[in-house]
Amino acid sequence: MNLPNRLTLLRIAMIPLYLVLLTGSAGCRIGAVLVFAAASITDFFDGRIARSRNLITDFGKFMDPIADKLLVLMPFIYFCAIEPFGTADVWPVMLMVAREIVVSGFRLVASAQGSVIAADKFGKVKTAVQMGTVLALTLRPAIVPALPWFGTLCFVFLWICGALALYSGVEMIVKNRRILEVEE
Repeated sequence: MNLPNRLTLLRIAMIPLYLVLLTGSAGCRIGAVLVFAAASITDFFDGRIARSRNLITDFGKFMDPIADKLLVLMPFIYFCAIEPFGTADVWPVMLMVAREIVVSGFRLVASAQGSVIAADKFGKVKTAVQMGTVLALTLRPAIVPALPWFGTLCFVFLWICGALALYSGVEMIVKNRRILEVEE
């Protein structure tokens, strides 16, 4: 197994550790931030290493997007379902989950037709904003007592994540609509 694929598996393994740390004390929250930041960094490096060293594999093509979706969506779901009410609004999270399901299905159809739809720059921006928002939500309990406006900022960024998810999903489908054209 090559280094990029190991980094992908490491990212997946870090997700449960991050979630467990979220349930602990304030010190555990700092650990959760560090784990999430490290997992996010592996997302950057696995692709870069794979491309620069020509280590692109079918395993990586399959698992990397799954690892990315798990890394971003699991914390948002946690903040909706387990954190105290009001930490994360469910609607933008539902937009993000729906976008990932639709885009994954769209990519499966493209793959069946022999096409590959790679992530574009806007999708990467969406992911970066989502990762930053997860970090902010993770730190929220420690920051809000000193800076009450930070909770509002988290709420705004969560909705920005939802809007970016919706926009990037629609944009990707429109740009690749030929995949859905039916031959008669």
